[in-house]
Amino acid sequence: MTLTGPGPLAPRQAAAVPAAPGCAGMPPLGDGPLSADVVLRARWLDVLLGDPLRPTGPHARTASAAAREAVAPSGALGAVLPGPADVRRLGADGVVRVLRPLFRRGLGLGHAWAVRLLSGALAGAEAGGTGTELGALLGPAALVGAAGGALHTTARLVDRLAARAPGAGRWWQPVLAADFADLLACESLTAVALRAADLTVGGTPALTAAAGYVVPQLVGQVLDDLELVLNEAGFGPDCAGRRVLAELAAARGASGADPAAAADGRARLIRALPSLAGPAGGAGRAGQGHEHLASRELFRLGRTGTRVGALSAADVAAALPAAAARLAERTDDDPALAALVRVARRLASEQRTLRLPYPAAGHTGPADPVARALADRQALLLLAAAVLGVGQEAEGFLGRPHWALLALTRVTRRLGAPLPEPFLDPAGDVWAELAGRTRQGVDCDVYGSELLWAGTEAGTGTEAGTGTEAGAAEAGRRRGGGGT
Repeated sequence: MTLTGPGPLAPRQAAAVPAAPGCAGMPPLGDGPLSADVVLRARWLDVLLGDPLRPTGPHARTASAAAREAVAPSGALGAVLPGPADVRRLGADGVVRVLRPLFRRGLGLGHAWAVRLLSGALAGAEAGGTGTELGALLGPAALVGAAGGALHTTARLVDRLAARAPGAGRWWQPVLAADFADLLACESLTAVALRAADLTVGGTPALTAAAGYVVPQLVGQVLDDLELVLNEAGFGPDCAGRRVLAELAAARGASGADPAAAADGRARLIRALPSLAGPAGGAGRAGQGHEHLASRELFRLGRTGTRVGALSAADVAAALPAAAARLAERTDDDPALAALVRVARRLASEQRTLRLPYPAAGHTGPADPVARALADRQALLLLAAAVLGVGQEAEGFLGRPHWALLALTRVTRRLGAPLPEPFLDPAGDVWAELAGRTRQGVDCDVYGSELLWAGTEAGTGTEAGTGTEAGAAEAGRRRGGGGT
């Protein structure tokens, strides 16, 4: 089958950002608290990469293919980019957060400077078992980061189109809201797998395999949606959004983020299916009632976690029924929350029906159709568990039910299961968050990171596209609206 809360912002930078200083001006790294070091390194990497829309320079979006294939830089950039020795201090999750500005800059550049080099080096003893899991998750993480940059650009264009021609962009807002929910879900699954590598003994191979399988497929659908939206809205091939998508399409195969990578992830997931057959292990023993305290550590993104020892993929999967039970205990008079409870219960029922065939499936080859079907469905259910787990532990927008409801609604439809009634469409609330982030210069990630260069991007006229307001409105009428 085909798999179809921001914290307070830092003070806004001045419009004119000074040129990146050299090594002498770089603040000391690795001396402060872990979370502060991660944020500082990511911010400094963004400074050193420079303005992404500047027409010259090796780090701009218009950089040549030869520059993107260059070896990783030395000097200040080389000092900020994390290496294998940084994995023990920053953790797998911290390394990916540091690299997010590079991944946003382009999939090809991220692969040349980080994914390819780190994946090869992490097989050594210096990084330990965490490095093995990180090496397998760098590709999905890079793909999510690059797609997040493309979504941010496209959403900004559509939002401005609606401001200039009221009603012209409304056809595409539900489509982009659904894409936003899908990317948040993909990043949640990847981040939970990264935290499992940091906080557990040996990580969770099934979770890593599920991320390697489901993320390339869902991100591929997001990129197809973005291309369709920009084309139908009348934006020509020279607009910023179309250029970003063209670069992403060209880099996916060479970066190991194409369907071949998804097929490899499915084969690994099939081999790991027996680990999902039984009841939860360490988390079930450590939890009290529905609490599953050990596995909940994995879902507390952006926080320093406590090592939880052995943890199986079944413990992570158990977050789906556990979160559904906790949501049902809340007394909020919120229609979106009630709808999320109904969808979560439907998915928990689907999970129970799939548990028995797993042991036999793990002993078959990846070409077996039954094993492939089970892997397809289990990957989506692990995605749903990650969404609910992250949502339960988050604050702000991620702590509210709308994005999780939209993400789980799409999971339910991909599974071919009927949606419980009454149905509530949260796309309007999710679009409002996405549009607000583009106006405020906030990334499309689960952390709500502020974008350093948002002011310069907002001030350029190069991304206005070649489409006219009338043409965009006509494209919207031809398309007939968006949806999930």
